[in-house]
Amino acid sequence: MDAQLVARAREALRGRLHPTPLVRSATLSERLGREVLLKNETHQPTGSFKVRGALAALAALEGEAARRGVVVASAGNHALGVAWASRQLGVPALVVVPETVAIVKRRALEEMMVKLRVQGRDYDEAEQIARDIALEAEATFVSGYEDPWVIAGGGGTIALELCDERPDLSCVVASVGGGGLLGGLGVGLDARADGSGSAPQLVGVCAAASPAMKRSLQDGRVYRRWDAEPTLADGLAGGVAERTVALARVHARAILLADERAIACALEHAARREGLLIEGSAACALAPLLDERAAAELPGDAGPLAVVLSGRNIDRAKLRAAIASV
Repeated sequence: MDAQLVARAREALRGRLHPTPLVRSATLSERLGREVLLKNETHQPTGSFKVRGALAALAALEGEAARRGVVVASAGNHALGVAWASRQLGVPALVVVPETVAIVKRRALEEMMVKLRVQGRDYDEAEQIARDIALEAEATFVSGYEDPWVIAGGGGTIALELCDERPDLSCVVASVGGGGLLGGLGVGLDARADGSGSAPQLVGVCAAASPAMKRSLQDGRVYRRWDAEPTLADGLAGGVAERTVALARVHARAILLADERAIACALEHAARREGLLIEGSAACALAPLLDERAAAELPGDAGPLAVVLSGRNIDRAKLRAAIASV
């Protein structure tokens, strides 16, 4: 997993996906006393950054592998990305989502006419089912957070866009589930460093209900499975992988936690103050900026800071309930 793979992933996206907006938040800039920019992956055709990695991974398949197709497991957004990429490239795909999948994501998958199975009590169980299916069908299993092309195409290409538009960034904040987004961002940001070690500082934020990455780094072991508590950030639930933990150890300055109230507050802030519809996983990255103590500890002094808003796919009823709880 290196800068060359990120560059190749960017070429795979060229002409199929356009760079997403990087917008200044007046409210957060004033609140923090430093410029805050929001990277709106909500503008992707599937409503999430996950389509980047899915497209890069499927585009890399050749010959018999492309003909046999792919099998994926997902809490929803990776599945949507693979379904979209499958239609663009003509690569067959089967997606497995857990029984806990958000209604809005399941309906979107059904509308895309992709082969869909709803199996497993949680993401980790759905992933094992998907891996077994892929092995039996001699298809390629494409992990939503561990596959090198997914990491490079997702966080890696986002990092390149951030540096292209704002080479003066001092800090980038992103949510962390399996760790693919964080790892790709780290590789991409460091690839654009000017040789003096001045890459933006990278901060990850886990949902407190599923802190597998933070605990893996603290305990010196990889928690491939994690029994997450119910969380608004359902896309972040589950375990991590050796590759993503290794990348986080090298590239991440800190891993923070956001509890459910903090995530709900971030959803409310995004809707009412920023005019943005985001999902709980994206709100997780926004949460530290709304907490005075956590915001004060974000690195990069007073330089420009970017927050990656990873997606918008949230059930409206869940969003209304979260906002009402604040």
